Amino acid sequence: MTLITKKIKRYLRGKFRSDLSAGLTVAMVVIPQSMAYAAIVGINPVFGLFTAIIPTIIAAIFGSFPFLITGPTNPTALVTASVLLPYATRPDYFEFVVALAIFSGVINLSFGLLKMGFLSRYISNSVLVGFLTAVGILVIINQLGSLLGLQLIRAGGSWGAITQIISNFSDINPYALIIGVLSIGIMLTVRSLNKNLPAALMTIVIASLLVFFTGWGGEQNVRIVSDTGLPERIALGFHLPDIPISEITSLALSGVAVALFGFMETVSISKSMSQMSGKPFNPSREMIGQGLACFVGGFFQCIPSSGSPSRTVMNVVNGAKTRFASIFSGLSVLIFLLLFSRLISFIPIPALAAVVIISAAGLININLIKMTWQSHLKSGVAMAITFASALTLPLQYAIYLGILSTILIYLGEKSRVNLSYLVVDENGHYHELPMEKIKEEKSDIAIVNIEGDLYFAAAEDLKTQIESILETDLQVLILRFRRTHLLASTGIMTLDQLLQSAQKKGVKVLFCGLQNEVLEPLQDAGLTEILGESSFFLAEDQLFSSTQRALEQANKIIKNDPC
Repeated sequence: MTLITKKIKRYLRGKFRSDLSAGLTVAMVVIPQSMAYAAIVGINPVFGLFTAIIPTIIAAIFGSFPFLITGPTNPTALVTASVLLPYATRPDYFEFVVALAIFSGVINLSFGLLKMGFLSRYISNSVLVGFLTAVGILVIINQLGSLLGLQLIRAGGSWGAITQIISNFSDINPYALIIGVLSIGIMLTVRSLNKNLPAALMTIVIASLLVFFTGWGGEQNVRIVSDTGLPERIALGFHLPDIPISEITSLALSGVAVALFGFMETVSISKSMSQMSGKPFNPSREMIGQGLACFVGGFFQCIPSSGSPSRTVMNVVNGAKTRFASIFSGLSVLIFLLLFSRLISFIPIPALAAVVIISAAGLININLIKMTWQSHLKSGVAMAITFASALTLPLQYAIYLGILSTILIYLGEKSRVNLSYLVVDENGHYHELPMEKIKEEKSDIAIVNIEGDLYFAAAEDLKTQIESILETDLQVLILRFRRTHLLASTGIMTLDQLLQSAQKKGVKVLFCGLQNEVLEPLQDAGLTEILGESSFFLAEDQLFSSTQRALEQANKIIKNDPC
């Protein structure tokens, strides 16, 4: 018996049932969801099912996190619809949708191959909360027309949809409204009874049966999937997008926005699930997996895809053991498409809208919003900026603005150098006090602890704080660099300027707690030669040992005995 055969038998005995059960459960949820998300994009719901097959299987094979479920998602569908809004009224709009999937896949794949997964560290939780909250609101707004039986023009975005709903309020279809409200009620009821039940699938089935037996179907009453232009032959086959060459540049730029947001969504759920499950997560490899999924999917008539937070959690909770659970999910959707494709045409559009609205409401997490707002002022501001920009600007710009705000917050945090005043009591114990105490105590010797990396953004803050200390009656200033690990060129220039200011005021400056990454730039800049080696004390394994030696040197200087 070969090793491969043994592994297969071991898998079939130990993990196959768990993976199959989790995959089937996810498939029951993704079938109605994927159709609803395709409707958000503005194409026939069938193509959402395609996206729940090809990208799901490919990402499972090539991705990093084994439990991640990839496919159509609520936010990614809305971002896709937003960036393609200029093409919404064109007869070849579908070609732009699948072409966008290919472009976003190429971008994610390129980022992954270039090992740019480190970008995930600049995607803060506050930005994600603000963006997803806004997306939830926008998705609900965009689905109100379908829920009310109004055929709205997609041009104009969400605010245009609100205007059209208000102006056409008297044209609301009562049959569509009944089906939509009833579908919402069914979903909420099923969820409240048992969260493990496929509420979305049950809702679609019940709503479809109701419309069929009451005879409410048809464009004059309740629109069903067949009214949206169902393809004559539903086939999952290769398709080469046909778009004008003049539009490629614009579409590629839009692809960057879709790729970045898809990556944001994927990273947010993968990180949290990785901590829960203990399985490793590699952002760069995940970029490759997501890129391949989106790229290949585009050639098989799929909309842009990304990692799904809700379905990934469901996959883990329902006992998935390996990445085969995701593959089983994709294959289950394929079997459904092959066996029950004719039944898809009878699904009412208001029921799909209800599924989307309930799913979108889950993106608005009030407790998470409160926690983010109350945790830190800068986090709250970043969340608010991202939220406001997502509601008022095209979503691709909101994504860039959100990431930019994260970087600015990071730079803002790093631009502050934390300084503290160290004093020694009669027992030789060191105490860390606020900087203001230096001016109150009026000591001849001051030990200042510097915490933070000294690069260009932080150097000016250090200069301002140290110069205020030099205005006191100090004779010796000891700068402790134990908690500093980076000294850039701007930081060196700032220290040189401070040394010149100290010399003019008759203050001797000593350096202690120096580690090699800080000492070497000082040596290269010639500052160690200017001050002399007796002014520098290297960090040792025992804390405060170099500080103690610097303090002893300072006392000798005070006594005019520098030797």
